[in-house]
Amino acid sequence: MPSQRTAQLSDIPLQNLYSLLEPITIPASSPRAKFSNWGQTYYCTPLAIFEPENEFQCQLILELARREGRRVRPVGVGHSPSDLACTKEFMLQTRKLNRMLEVNAEKRYVVVQGGVTLQDLHAELAKYNLAMINVGSISEQSLAGVVTTATHGSGIEYGVMSTHVLALTLLLADGSRVTCSRNERSDLFIASICGLGCTGLIMNIQLAVEPAFLLKEVQDSLPFEEVMQRLDEFVYSSEHVRFWWFPTADSVRMSFCDRSQEPRNPAGSWWWHTLLGYHLVQLLLFIGRYILGLNTWIANFACWLVSGRTVGVDDSHVIFNVDCRYPQHTTEWAVPYHNARSCLRELKAWLAQEQQDPHGLRPHFPVEIRFSAPDDIWLSPSYGQKTCWIGIVQYKPYGFNVPYRKLFSGYEKIVARHQGRPHWAKAHELTPEILSKTYPRFDDFVRVINTVDPRGMFRNEYIQRHIFGRPVDTRFYKSRKE
Repeated sequence: MPSQRTAQLSDIPLQNLYSLLEPITIPASSPRAKFSNWGQTYYCTPLAIFEPENEFQCQLILELARREGRRVRPVGVGHSPSDLACTKEFMLQTRKLNRMLEVNAEKRYVVVQGGVTLQDLHAELAKYNLAMINVGSISEQSLAGVVTTATHGSGIEYGVMSTHVLALTLLLADGSRVTCSRNERSDLFIASICGLGCTGLIMNIQLAVEPAFLLKEVQDSLPFEEVMQRLDEFVYSSEHVRFWWFPTADSVRMSFCDRSQEPRNPAGSWWWHTLLGYHLVQLLLFIGRYILGLNTWIANFACWLVSGRTVGVDDSHVIFNVDCRYPQHTTEWAVPYHNARSCLRELKAWLAQEQQDPHGLRPHFPVEIRFSAPDDIWLSPSYGQKTCWIGIVQYKPYGFNVPYRKLFSGYEKIVARHQGRPHWAKAHELTPEILSKTYPRFDDFVRVINTVDPRGMFRNEYIQRHIFGRPVDTRFYKSRKE
């Protein structure tokens, strides 16, 4: 049933509603009235972009959407390398909904607004000597964005970051405000912690944390086949293990991280983090747009820059994060861990075949390989299975486009053959018919959406395409030149 406040909102005359929303509406003349994701690969011009600062303003936005029959797309910082955040109707940017609401160090949880970025959350948690349990490769995303896409770090005994969520406060399409957890409206909760933003607007997140800790990271490199033969040994040898595989160099850069009581002692390659590692590599990548054969040399050069053994100790999020460097095309799929070796070896054989072909592909950067524990989240790529995440990128030097579609297509065919599931924040072409076979609880997820949002207020083109099978082109929000 709608709340009393919702009933009061419906009494506001339409013109007064417009006036109340005007201060938080991005002017159509502003450059910010157009949206592009961080990777500069998808673009849209919403009918209106709102930037609310409190929950009441969010309720006003949803009230206007109900009256005008509009869809609403909640967006954090737009880091998803797909059209997940795009809409041609109402966009609700959450970046000002970023406050810490409660800290309970004894019970090891915090309550924060969903729009907070992970980097700001790290800073807030540090004030209380707390830290997130696990973090992915970057911290620029909003916490709600991380939760709704089951974003992950690495560690075969650590679940995706959504598994650390204890409870959510949502605004539903009918305007009601609800709290859900594993004990209260559990179906809504499980659907929402990998809900792609279509179950409701996430206002507050209760998140499990732990006392602040340092990580000791050891990095070293070994040949690909040796890593494959010893994969179980390496993956289970530390709390957080991840690899960067340079196929043309036949080398895997390995990272082993464990909680440590040793004093802070940052490490890193000077060459990688300064002139050669950033500016020169970007220049070479730009030249590689025109001389494709150069990309092999660039990849081998980058591999050499990071080839030495390093040992460092630093704050957990500093070690977890890596430098994303440049705008990029990227895709990532999760395969069952027991299929990891066969999948990676098939990828190697395919890339080697392309390398031997004078007109074959010349990808320029490493394959990132990470791991996660099984979970019970309906749309999590790690649902019911230990998982190996395999991600590839093609950088866009100085923002210029590079060939990527043939590379991504070949990669996706291979990972799909090994029972892969795509990362929800990344672009993919799977239909509901395929997804319902891939995810045993897919139909339950759709049932929850239809219950809490029967008119589809939170269904943008991405949701319509992948969850409901509407014929929306995957390139609908792509620039023509890409």
